[in-house]
Amino acid sequence: MPGNSDPIYSRIGDTSANGTTGMPVHAITATGDFTGVSANHVLIHTAGTNGSYVQRIRCKAEGTNTASVLRVYINNGSTNATATNNAFYGEISLPATTLINTSSTVDVDYPMNVALPSSFRIYVGLGTTVAAGWMCSAIAGQY
Repeated sequence: MPGNSDPIYSRIGDTSANGTTGMPVHAITATGDFTGVSANHVLIHTAGTNGSYVQRIRCKAEGTNTASVLRVYINNGSTNATATNNAFYGEISLPATTLINTSSTVDVDYPMNVALPSSFRIYVGLGTTVAAGWMCSAIAGQY
């Protein structure tokens, strides 16, 4: 059986929030839904013209927060206000955190390992509102 004679490798690394900036996204407000249509979801990744590969999502607590959950949605590139454009991909628990100057806060990685078609997007949202917020970045590569 022949193997893949045309492998796809990422052309360029991408930790951007939306395909144009290099800054992670700040999530603080609860979404309260499992369809991806909430206005409180934040865009963390957009696949480029040739698609992209998302290895994982990295979340870093920005200070003192109550426990919550990060929910991850894959969007087909159309408006995320329409539920049928979104797929609830998964979720991961976020621990309660306390900001102190003598210890680090936890990093939470959510593994994805998924190839996305052109223009597909990843949105994230929190299950409960938190005080300081979480910075979320997609660790990805554009084809």
